[in-house]
Amino acid sequence: MDRSQSQPEPSAGVGDRLSKLEDRVLGNILSFLPAKEAARGALLSSRWRHVFAAVHTVSLEEPESPIRDDKGRGCDSPSWADPNAPPPFTRAVSAAIIARQRRRDAAPLRALRVAMEDYRGGDSSTVDQWVSYAVQQAAPEGLDLDLRLCHRRLLCQRPYELRHGNNQQFETPAPIFKRAPLNVADIPPAQRRRSTADVRSDLSDSDDSSAFSTDDERDFHHRRLPWWQRVQPEFSIPRFLFSCAELRSLSLGSCRLAPPATASLPSLVTLLLSHVPDPGADVERLIAGCPRLADLTLEACDAVTALTVVGGARLRRLALRCCHKLATVAIDSSELQAFEYRGAVPDSSSFLTMHGGSGRVAYCKVDICGAEATSEEELTNLRQLLQLFVNAKHLHLESARLGSAGFGKDVPTRSASFSTLRHLEVRGCLPDDDDTGVIDAMRRILEHAPNLEALSLAFHHHEHDRDCHPETSGFREEELLDTHHLGYNPHSVLAAPSAMIPCLRSRLREINLVHYQEGRAQRALAKFLLCNAPAVDRLWCEFAEGPMWTQIQLMREIKGWLINKSASTHFA
Repeated sequence: MDRSQSQPEPSAGVGDRLSKLEDRVLGNILSFLPAKEAARGALLSSRWRHVFAAVHTVSLEEPESPIRDDKGRGCDSPSWADPNAPPPFTRAVSAAIIARQRRRDAAPLRALRVAMEDYRGGDSSTVDQWVSYAVQQAAPEGLDLDLRLCHRRLLCQRPYELRHGNNQQFETPAPIFKRAPLNVADIPPAQRRRSTADVRSDLSDSDDSSAFSTDDERDFHHRRLPWWQRVQPEFSIPRFLFSCAELRSLSLGSCRLAPPATASLPSLVTLLLSHVPDPGADVERLIAGCPRLADLTLEACDAVTALTVVGGARLRRLALRCCHKLATVAIDSSELQAFEYRGAVPDSSSFLTMHGGSGRVAYCKVDICGAEATSEEELTNLRQLLQLFVNAKHLHLESARLGSAGFGKDVPTRSASFSTLRHLEVRGCLPDDDDTGVIDAMRRILEHAPNLEALSLAFHHHEHDRDCHPETSGFREEELLDTHHLGYNPHSVLAAPSAMIPCLRSRLREINLVHYQEGRAQRALAKFLLCNAPAVDRLWCEFAEGPMWTQIQLMREIKGWLINKSASTHFA
């Protein structure tokens, strides 16, 4: 090659190396950005004007609405409008779709992810068009569709709550406000989903933004209601979606499924359903049409009372979060590798039936929300649930009180041993007057994990159980921040008894402390662990918010408890 040949001048618009790349490569790079940021690339130069058409992923999240000061603005009238308000979010999503259609050679769509803050009945036809476009433009290698119509909706109304008892004097009150339950009968018929229109011809038009028309003044009175009094309208998924052969991942939030009698999703691998009002029979009918389904997540699906996934799909991961009316679960667990549960303590030992055993489950997470489990029946049912996963390598336990999820003071020592457990993560609140109780609970946990190598403790602050949003909790923002602040009392007497626990003496290599706040019970627990674990060679500690001098004092104290002075330490 003759290097003496002249190169293009920078003024020609092709001087930078990035712009010399093909549209296909540039589109692939921009696909890792949110659609709004990717679209801004068109402002760089004329070379980037049509690059957005090569983007194969459209991802948009509606920003949180600002708190509006209505004093003296006369906004009691529906005709009032903020002149500086941004355009409706639905218009932004439609504009991103239209921008891809401005060129006939637009890249096939691999993913469409839309997270709305507040879906309203008038948005039904627009959302229908988004789904139809995604199905029509789906890439041959697969399509990921993520449609969350109320993505900031609370997952659960059960705050963590400590009960009174011996050495248990701290109890957190419930939230002041609770969201009103959804009643479909209260939704006006005009707000329910209209019939799906055929938008194939509309989507083929290049620049006609009127194809995605939206009513800017709809549901004014609905938006002026407090969030806990709003009745959420439903969007029904169009039926043609349940026969999309390219669909690989489907995540739906606050949508009605109403699947056909025979769904056919041969490529679907991941399914997430959040706040879906359909009963368990509809969910099972959908799963039956997904022979390759490997990852299933259900969140706050209150209409699902029973779930059976036996035959056909063989799950590798199952997550059940806050489906509080779910009474029985039966699954084919021959290939199950991860299980997550969040909710109340199961009412019976037959809550979970695993056909094929649990020998391959390597990760298990059990999160008991609501009131602390203290009765013998609750502890027995919780212990029986945990014993299904004695072969897990990573166990995550979370509850109102740290260490009480299945390993309370009434747990017999003859319980099954987690001999294969390598990493244990425990989360919960730890009141200052519970120093000896938590040490006893942690001793029992460690005695049942003889081969434990890593231990992580995450401390909920004492206000964790309240609704910590300034608008609904009744607390000022600065008061909520104060609950995180550190304190330090060097004169506290800390109980740190010696213990001959096998995993502490020889196996435990790593300890992680998250949101460490100095409380007497937390310091006593940290001292107990560090002073009895000579094999620990890695320590990671994240402090709660507080002054630097307090963090330095705590850091010196923690380092002084370490037996292995050459251990790697990190404080944040």
